[in-house]
Amino acid sequence: MLKRKSLLLNYLGSVLNAILLSSLLLLLSFAPALAQAPASGEAPKAPPYQWPRSHNYDVQHYRIKLAFDWAARSVTGEATITLKPLADDFKEIELDAGEMSIKSVTLAGGPPLKFDYRDKEKLFVSLDHAYTPANTISVMISYSAEPKKGLTFILPTESDPGRPRQIWSQGEARTNHYWFPCYDYPNDKATSELIATVEDNYRVISNGVLVSTTPEPQRKMKTWRWRMDQPFSSYLVSIIVGEYAEVAGQFKGKPVISYVYPDQVENGRLSLGKLPQMVAFFSEKTGYDYPYQKYVQTMVRDFGGAMENITATTMTDNAVHDKRAHIDVSSDEIQSHELAHQWFGDLLTCRDWGEIWLNESFATFMEAVWNEHEKGRDDYLYEMSNNQQSYYQAWDQGNRRPIVTKRYEDPDAVFDTYAYPRGGAVLNMLRFVLGEEQFWKAIRHYVKKYEWQNVETAQFNIAIEEATGQNLGWFFDEWVYKMGHPEFEITSTYDGAKTLQLTVKQTQKPDDKRPWFPSPDFFITPVDIAITTAAGEKTHRVLIDQPEKQFRFEVDSKPLIVNFDRGNQLIKRLKFNRGDDELAYQALHDADSMGRVRAAIELRASRSETGVKALTEAACKDSFWAVRLEAVKSLAEYKTDASRAGLLEAVKDKDSKVRRAAIIGLAAFKDKQLAELFTNIINSDHSYYAVAEAAKALGQTEAPAAFDTLTTLLKQDSWQDTIRGGALNGLAALKNPNALEIGLKYAAPGNRA
Repeated sequence: MLKRKSLLLNYLGSVLNAILLSSLLLLLSFAPALAQAPASGEAPKAPPYQWPRSHNYDVQHYRIKLAFDWAARSVTGEATITLKPLADDFKEIELDAGEMSIKSVTLAGGPPLKFDYRDKEKLFVSLDHAYTPANTISVMISYSAEPKKGLTFILPTESDPGRPRQIWSQGEARTNHYWFPCYDYPNDKATSELIATVEDNYRVISNGVLVSTTPEPQRKMKTWRWRMDQPFSSYLVSIIVGEYAEVAGQFKGKPVISYVYPDQVENGRLSLGKLPQMVAFFSEKTGYDYPYQKYVQTMVRDFGGAMENITATTMTDNAVHDKRAHIDVSSDEIQSHELAHQWFGDLLTCRDWGEIWLNESFATFMEAVWNEHEKGRDDYLYEMSNNQQSYYQAWDQGNRRPIVTKRYEDPDAVFDTYAYPRGGAVLNMLRFVLGEEQFWKAIRHYVKKYEWQNVETAQFNIAIEEATGQNLGWFFDEWVYKMGHPEFEITSTYDGAKTLQLTVKQTQKPDDKRPWFPSPDFFITPVDIAITTAAGEKTHRVLIDQPEKQFRFEVDSKPLIVNFDRGNQLIKRLKFNRGDDELAYQALHDADSMGRVRAAIELRASRSETGVKALTEAACKDSFWAVRLEAVKSLAEYKTDASRAGLLEAVKDKDSKVRRAAIIGLAAFKDKQLAELFTNIINSDHSYYAVAEAAKALGQTEAPAAFDTLTTLLKQDSWQDTIRGGALNGLAALKNPNALEIGLKYAAPGNRA
């Protein structure tokens, strides 16, 4: 799942409302600001233990029959649950059933059963006699509910009459039991059948195969019947009701379909057209062909991300964009992430929520692997670097835990940085440690061995050893079961006699505020050290297995570049004091793209003539867009005439991400002389986002003509109102009193803000 917080929703359209809201707040900021509450200085408290849930029965099958009342936002249902006891003398069934009205419970095809519904959360069914594991039991529950969780009705409103009419479910982590009774925990798998009757202009989309549709012309209704014959966890049961058109493809004869709004078919093909290729690619990488009879992804309104419901992903309708937005926006990340879950999360499912990385980290990693396939190794490594940066930010903010833990407040709490970017970066390190061939051999063995099962990390570790012979207990102990990262302090000496000596010291300290989460005494890890001399580059793989260790390398001449951790594979903090000349040379000449990226970032603190010269050259000439981007960001920190000249060159870059960064850097000068440049960008750039940044920058110049330019720009439509948001931000920066009336207009009902 890409969570409602949109942790991994990388495309820029998802931040639209925040952009518009910030603009309006600025426009309204003539009033005195309210003082913010001081940050709490309280020490963190130990989270409670959350042991995996015990259960005394195994669900075999769910049969869910539904009808809806749109006006009341309610559901009337009949759930038949077939199960087998796991213990002798089985007399009572405990089910999850949230805020329901339970009408009756019967033994399927038999007599009514007594039941006790407690705290609007638990349904206890008393059986007619004791059963044993040799028996199979089916109970039928008739109920109704007005779900506040788990099932959402989307209806037109007075302020937004164009909203589509939709119903969609969202079960992760534990909300499906608000619309049908079930065992709502991942450590049980069952097959399913879903039958829903809706108005005949709507389509019903659910898990598995569409068995039949039965029209009722007199009532203008239609009944849809879906069946899923492979077992899966109950949080993945899904239903979507709405009006849709198909963007269809296939994989080995199996339908691969994106359901989009009827007026968005062409944009759907543009945004979502690579899906069949993704299915084929992941089938090849995992060594396990897509295992279900169909795969669909369906766009819905007000869904903050996406959810990997088995065979039937639910996706934010922001995933569909137009041709101009396509310059900046890709839906590949969100699609590949959810598709990867069909193996990692659905075929193999975490046994309990503390093991959620086996779902989310694997999907995050596979998302990056697709990116590597499409764009190349450099893009993959840069994505992993961004994953690391997300983790460092969380760590610095005090969000600290091991990846696998039994201590957390509730299941939603573990859908965080550790489940997504940190876990994805750890899988990349595992790939580095094992090597390409052995890593994928292990992944393929793991997938095949545990197909259709619930899994935990120990099983993944065992699968690696079975496939490769490598015992990686030390790796999982450091990076999965304990928290933290190494902080390396490196000193280098060259003796002039063709010997380079590196001393690598670990300086991290344990977190004494969270003793319930252990940290390694020190980290053991291989690392690649690339040394470049006049004769070329040579890479040495060494093992760090002590808190402090020295390495000696024979070189033919004084090193020009010493690149510790070539490729930036390791999660780490690094202190390696080097001069501006060394960093400048690395930024321009390192064969490793991540070495150039890191040098460009480190030069950010330089402020020297050498630094600005190297950054300008890197910003304008490097072959990799991310190096140019980081060089531009560093130039923007200088705020000198020389850096400004570099930014003026970079604003012509072919990549819109680099252009936008250059515009942001130039905006900080707040120079009226730049108003003409920003106006020209507004009038000529094809990127919605470059135009929006130029609009914000124009406002910061406070140029006399800016107000008219920006108010005219407000009339321009764009995907997700990107340009209008930039224009509002520009007007806010102008601090023109006339802008206040405009801000109030866009704050009125019916506007996106």
